[in-house]
Amino acid sequence: MLKARNLEILCAVIEMGTTARAADALGVSQPAVSNMIRHTEDLIGFPLFLRERGRLTPTREALHLADEARHLFRQQRRIAGMVEELKGGVAGRLSIIATPSLGHGIVPKALSAFLKGRSKVRISFEVGTVDEIAARLIAGEADLGLSITRPRQSALSTQPLADGRLVCVLPEGHELALSERVRITDLNHVPHISYAVDTPLGRAVDGVFSAEGLERRHFCEVRHTSTALDLVKGGLGVALVDDFALIGGVPPGVVARPATPDVPLKIYALTSTLFPTPNLALLFQRHFAEFVGAAPRAEGWGIIRNYRS
Repeated sequence: MLKARNLEILCAVIEMGTTARAADALGVSQPAVSNMIRHTEDLIGFPLFLRERGRLTPTREALHLADEARHLFRQQRRIAGMVEELKGGVAGRLSIIATPSLGHGIVPKALSAFLKGRSKVRISFEVGTVDEIAARLIAGEADLGLSITRPRQSALSTQPLADGRLVCVLPEGHELALSERVRITDLNHVPHISYAVDTPLGRAVDGVFSAEGLERRHFCEVRHTSTALDLVKGGLGVALVDDFALIGGVPPGVVARPATPDVPLKIYALTSTLFPTPNLALLFQRHFAEFVGAAPRAEGWGIIRNYRS
């Protein structure tokens, strides 16, 4: 069976005109080239060159083989280049799904930074609940999930990327904005936007009220911190949001205050244990953790730490 080396030497002899010049180009001896040509002819069962007065004239069959070999070598170089691009994360396809507070805020900024110099990378990006994220990952329809809620499915691997907390966001000029910190239970006394009882954040906030023997009261119910923040921007009231939603700055017309007691949160990277995680997803996961850790945030509150793998 012919090997790539047989074809490489055949092409070199045709291009250089003599076995001596082909040997110099390949960095081998002239007898080695002559022996390989004879060996190749023995393998295929027909001559590749006409030998007249010390000159080698390629046969029509040899020229045809050389044309096909050059095409093969171009394909090999293209594949080798593709492998290097995939290894370096500069090519490929990446599918990400994130919870709304991350998907409407920090993830697009992190993606923009990640894609610089990666023009061959194709992105699929969606926003969904943690249950939707889990379903997409388990079905093999997404490569990486990003969530502030840890899922319960055993088929998912979770990696903490950063620590944060709930903060109180208020319209500028609100009475509670005069305080350096806002007690979570004081929100019962003002128009308060909060979370459905069946959501992770709703349960976390209910725990604060229950610890003081109180019941949470709010006039507007939402499921996501990004929605709560939009309503605060519209002047509807105050809300607790994860500080990841405020990375990059507090929106105009809104102020943020630390909340008491502290309600810690994490960003989790989620991947499926049922499918191999693409290298590109792992590279973005590492980039995202570093990006979140370096993102500007208000003095005195914000992300506690980020995890470096």
